[in-house]
Amino acid sequence: MPFINVEFVTLLGQIVTPKKGNKPNFDEAHVLLALETIRKEQPIGRHLLMRKLGLSEASTRTLIKRLRELDLVNIDKVAGIILSEKGKSVLKYFTEKATVLENMELRTINWNAGCVIMRNLSHLVDKIGILQLRDLIIKSGASKTLIGTVTEEGSIELPPKTFDESDEVKKLKEEIKEKLKESIQPHDLVVFFEPSSNYLAYKIILTLYYANEQNDMPTS
Repeated sequence: MPFINVEFVTLLGQIVTPKKGNKPNFDEAHVLLALETIRKEQPIGRHLLMRKLGLSEASTRTLIKRLRELDLVNIDKVAGIILSEKGKSVLKYFTEKATVLENMELRTINWNAGCVIMRNLSHLVDKIGILQLRDLIIKSGASKTLIGTVTEEGSIELPPKTFDESDEVKKLKEEIKEKLKESIQPHDLVVFFEPSSNYLAYKIILTLYYANEQNDMPTS
């Protein structure tokens, strides 16, 4: 089953599409971050949501309006914004397929990174290549990245795999496995990146999953 189905793509597109010639100053990653922020903080006021998203007041107002029009949120004039049942369902669909972890310290390489874990996507390394994966992540806004995969046995690999690993690489793999042992499953794709940012995390996830879907499309 593909990660992103047609209904999900259509929904995100409806939220970020230009209307009356005006292109909104938010993208699909902002939408997912907004839903997750509302889930954590609800009920949440518009001004707090604005600060969490890093958007202007006008953009935040437009985003909330579109979420409400699609029945993804409900608004209580006193308490604030809360997720609707549809909003919860959409977010659940997404979070079952991707996990976002903040401020992951990798002492071996002296990183304080963000991390995304994407279910059953380790094959993407072989499908499009580790260099193209890195390029996609950097183009998404990361200054640097470290990509790992989880084997059938639950071990961490850091492609491109070599048979003559340095002690530092072995130590780094063990550190990653220990830090993520409660979160990873076989065949997961693991991406560490700096700077640590939840917005950037969602942008990376969407970028890589769209890349996976595009490479699944038959060629004419």
